[in-house]
Amino acid sequence: MHVPFCRRKCGYCAFYSLPGAAPAQMRAWRERLRREFAEFAAASAPLHSVFLGGGTPTLLPPSELAGLLTDIRAAFTVAAGAEISSEANPETVTPEVADTLAAGGVNRVSLGVQSFQPALRRVLDRAGDPAAAETAVPRLRQAGIHNLGADLINAIPGQTPPLWRDDLRRALGLGIAHLSTYALTREEGARLADSFPPANPELEADLWEIADTETARHGLHRYEVSNFARPGAACRHNQDVWLGAAYLGCGPAACSFDGALRWSNPADLNAWLRDPVPRETDPLPADRRAAEILVFGLRTTAGWTRDLFQERTGFDYLELRGRELHRLQDQGVLAGLPDRVYPTPRGLLLHDHLAIELL
Repeated sequence: MHVPFCRRKCGYCAFYSLPGAAPAQMRAWRERLRREFAEFAAASAPLHSVFLGGGTPTLLPPSELAGLLTDIRAAFTVAAGAEISSEANPETVTPEVADTLAAGGVNRVSLGVQSFQPALRRVLDRAGDPAAAETAVPRLRQAGIHNLGADLINAIPGQTPPLWRDDLRRALGLGIAHLSTYALTREEGARLADSFPPANPELEADLWEIADTETARHGLHRYEVSNFARPGAACRHNQDVWLGAAYLGCGPAACSFDGALRWSNPADLNAWLRDPVPRETDPLPADRRAAEILVFGLRTTAGWTRDLFQERTGFDYLELRGRELHRLQDQGVLAGLPDRVYPTPRGLLLHDHLAIELL
């Protein structure tokens, strides 16, 4: 579910969001969400995960946030033990917001830290107090939410290995169970994209190794190209998406996949508020869709079993891309064939190359 509201638009961000939205816009968004829920709820299986992304979900007034979480359960069957996640800007996690999340069944929160370094935050045009996470984490725990994570960005212009190590240690020192580490990319649509220099592969490789070392010291291990977790704390929602499960996306700019067809809502609040929603579909031949799912699954350290891939796509990956898979295994970026296939550490680092070969 895409919550498209932010306090302000950070210069590095290309996600669709509306800074400084008026309460009337939030109310219209929630009312339209109810209709979108109703459109799909009857055909929906019980939900095994719910993910509130943004934007900044925790920018919603507590009454609207509580109502949204109630609306989800009113429309859908939420399976027992479901993972219910929310992204959060640390500065928005007031005691009332933390209690509202917990009361609404949220059991996992990911805090958008990005960096603790004031100079690097200025490069990103990221406002706010970098120490806010150090208040938000105990506040969420006190409310009863213990599965907590943080997002950090690396390869920021001016970032050195010692600064990256300091960011990692400060985040991990909070006792979090999950860490996402994304390399800064020049995203089309981001206001500052053209001001960022091209990526430095050697520096990114160094930062990659530092992340592996520091997370391991705190009991977290890489389970996907950009994600680390303690045992049992990997994000189930994202894992299902990477491994080709069906998902429903609600809200402006949200994407959906029913196992065969993918579609997306318009990245514009006013367009999405219209009835019917003018959605764009992404039709692909079944073999191309299966190859895409194969690549997404190879973002994870576990990769695919042959049986699971056939169950999710209807294809045997050796019949689909056997020649390419064997070549990549010979190159040392894949391993495990024939009954499994998963990326080696080098393959995770070179995932873009792997994707080009398989698509």
